[in-house]
Formats: sequence, structure tokens, C-alpha cells
Amino acid sequence: MMKKLRHDERGNVLVTAILLMSVMLSVGIAVASTVDTQTVQSRKERERESTFNLAEAALSAQTFILGRRGTGTAQNPYPSTGCSTASSSNTFCPDNTSLMRSYTGDATQVDFSSASSSWQTDVLDDADAAGNPVRFWDDSYLSQTNWPRYDADNNRHVWVRSQAVVRGHKRAIVAWVKIEDRIVSFPRYAVLSGYLRGDNSGGHGGRPLVNSTGSLGIAVRCNQAPQSNCIDLNPTKGPQLQPPANYQLSYANSTAIGGDDLSALEDMAKANGTWYATCPANPNGDVVYVKNAGSSCAYNNSAPAATGQSKCCNSAANPGLYVVERGKVNFGGNIEYWGVIYNANLDNSSEQNLVETSGTSAIRGGVLVDGPGGVTAGSSGDNIIYNAFSFDDIKAVGTAGVVQNTWREIVPAASN
Repeated sequence: MMKKLRHDERGNVLVTAILLMSVMLSVGIAVASTVDTQTVQSRKERERESTFNLAEAALSAQTFILGRRGTGTAQNPYPSTGCSTASSSNTFCPDNTSLMRSYTGDATQVDFSSASSSWQTDVLDDADAAGNPVRFWDDSYLSQTNWPRYDADNNRHVWVRSQAVVRGHKRAIVAWVKIEDRIVSFPRYAVLSGYLRGDNSGGHGGRPLVNSTGSLGIAVRCNQAPQSNCIDLNPTKGPQLQPPANYQLSYANSTAIGGDDLSALEDMAKANGTWYATCPANPNGDVVYVKNAGSSCAYNNSAPAATGQSKCCNSAANPGLYVVERGKVNFGGNIEYWGVIYNANLDNSSEQNLVETSGTSAIRGGVLVDGPGGVTAGSSGDNIIYNAFSFDDIKAVGTAGVVQNTWREIVPAASN
């Protein structure tokens, strides 16, 4: 009986099956583990790529702002703590909502919707506080509180650092950015407007009310010769207009500059801290931009002088530009405005004093008014005197771009 059982092979198949199932289970577990590991690695790689893309997007957005608003000034620099998700309302900072919206709905960028996603940009001069040029970036610069956050050395270059964090992964990039200025060319008239008038018919001791010597002259959009409602100046008495025949009638009903130039000047004023919703108390500045002057922005002897000057406004060596979108501006007392006055007249007003001089004040540069509106040249003599230098250096920011071979990542991906 025992011998019979020893030679019975029943049950071997079950043992073989168990062994095969064990082998297959082991292989399956190994494969599952490998797949899970690869899935985790793929997720981490996607998160790292998302972090890099956000950092790069923030850098591009910051560079775009530099290309519209410039590098700021000593009085109005870029934020000392940088721009970030929380401070994007600053004039110099990218808008967080717009930046994050760029990735909404993209299945490969879903990590940007995480509450832990954040970004930060910093703009620093490419020279230290002592003016020493810095051509290689080091993160230690960020901790130096006296490092200029604007183009202090005026070489039109700055460092831009951008950093992003997505689900705990941090990556940062830096680039040396060059800013290109754009020259805004106003037509070189002493006065360009719908029409021109003076306040009386006096001779003013031989001093003209409007002296256009050296310019393209006087240009008006009306079509009647002097001593009319079109040009209410006497070309022989005084003469009130000098040179007497240097005028042009029926000027084209076009704007002095294009809309993009006007927007660029507005951005420049915002960057310089000289943009105003209504009349500013201080009219001095390279570009002063007034959104709505209302019934009149009036300046007289109480207006503050520019730095180093005894009276308002600007100086012969540093003339400015005063831009009005809507409303009127009047210069009175005995002040002198050095520069160009431009009234874009977006209301298309035909009032006679959209720009006016009164008292013994003077505008030394030029006056330009779009549309049918008028210029009132005052009554004392030498009220508007063309100055070529006032037109020579009117500029805004044209563009900004990364200098070739300066872009690099400063937080290695391997550390994430």
C-alpha cells in the first residue's frame, strides 16, 4: 500500500500551477512598481517643467513691462522686494491674473492651478551702489538693500531675475536685458492748432506774441489769413507774428503724433511717477501726462521750480513735455515753461484756449493742439518762442530684449 502511494503522481499539477502563479505574481508586482515609479517621475518632471515655464513666463512679462515703461527713476524705482504674486498691482509688476490665466485649461499645465504656485521677479541695475559695472549675476545682490532698482548708470541695461515655485519645486532664471528707446517726433512748429489768437492788438515794444524763427512756422487748420478769427495776430504791427509770413493755413486734420506714441508717452510718465489723473501741482518733468485737465490746469509764480532753478518750469538745458488728453492748461505770472506743450484734445473741443499763456509768462519750445481747438498766445510779447532743443530729445521706451547669451538658469533642475 505504501509503495503504491509513493508512485502516485496526482497533485503535481497543482504544485506546478502554484509555482507559476508565484512567478507571475512576482513579475506583475515588479512591473507595477516600475510603472508606479515611472508615473511619479513623470509627474515630478511635469511639475518641474511647469515651474520652469512659469518662471520663464514671468521673466518675459517683466521684460515686456521694461519695454513699455522703462527702468524707473531714483524717485520711482522698481519694488525693493521685487514683484510677486501678491504685489502684481504695482505699475512695474506683471499682472498675476493675466500671467496665471495664460495656462488655464491646458492639460499639460494643470499644476499652475495649485494654490502653492507662486512667482517673483526682481529688477536690479547692472552696476552696484558705487557704480561698479556687474556683468555676472550673483543672488547675493538681492540682499543688498542699497543696490539700485533702476538704471542708475543710465546705460539702458538691467538684470532681471525670475523665480517660480510649483508644488514645492523651485526654479529661477536670470537675464541681462537691454532697453531700446524710441524717439517721439513732434512736427517742429512753434504753434500747431485749429486756430491761433492773441489777447490784444498792441505792439509790445517790438516783441512778437509768437516767434517761430527757426521752426516750420505756424500751422492752423482753419483757412483765413492773419488778422482774422483764424490767426488773430497782426503780422505787421509789432509784428505780433514773427516772421510775419511764416504761417500755413488749412493744415491737415491729423494728430501731431500717432496713438501708439501717445500710449508710449503715457507709459513713460507712469514709470517716472509723473502721470496724473487730474492737474498736478508740479508741472516739471521730462514727460508729464495729464489724463483730464478739466476747465484748466493753471500755473503761475507759485508753481514749484525744477531742481536747481529759480522759477518754474524745467530749464533751458533740460526741457520737458507736458501732455494733456482732455481739458485746458494755462501758464501765467512770469513763469517760463521750457519744453513742448501737447494737447491731444480727445474731446475734439473747439474752445479758443486749450493752451494759453497769460501775464508775462512764456513757453519756450512749441505748442501743439489736435483737432479744432485754439491756442491763446497772451498779450505781453514773447509769449511763445520756438526752441529747437525742446523737440530734440523727446522719447519713450520702444522695446526691451534679453542680451544674447546672458540668459541662464540659476537653480539647477537636479536640486528640485
